[in-house]
Amino acid sequence: MADESDSKKAKPTWQEIQEKKINMVKERGSRVLKINSPLGSTLFNILRQFDMAYAHFKARLGEMDGISHEEGEELMTEGREIVMAFSDYTAKLSKRIRFRYYTPREISEFMKTGQAADAE
Repeated sequence: MADESDSKKAKPTWQEIQEKKINMVKERGSRVLKINSPLGSTLFNILRQFDMAYAHFKARLGEMDGISHEEGEELMTEGREIVMAFSDYTAKLSKRIRFRYYTPREISEFMKTGQAADAE
């Protein structure tokens, strides 16, 4: 007969996994995404890890033995450039196949403020 310590180590059931996912959806800031392609799956895995790493990066910004504000600004700028390039690529791909790409509001707003700064 199995004791309680064995049940704690047991692999979660399919139903327990589904319940955990449903509870995660209820959390603030969560998003649901249906993956339709192998490349999308890879990008999702990268995004999930990036999001966790970026949160830790922001927490260590300016701390002693952490990341200097100067290096942090360089990393944030590089990150924005990558996001903008990916948005541009997605728009290009979408146009080619006549699929409507909606530029995220954050990118549209950044472009407006960036263009206003460039005009000054």
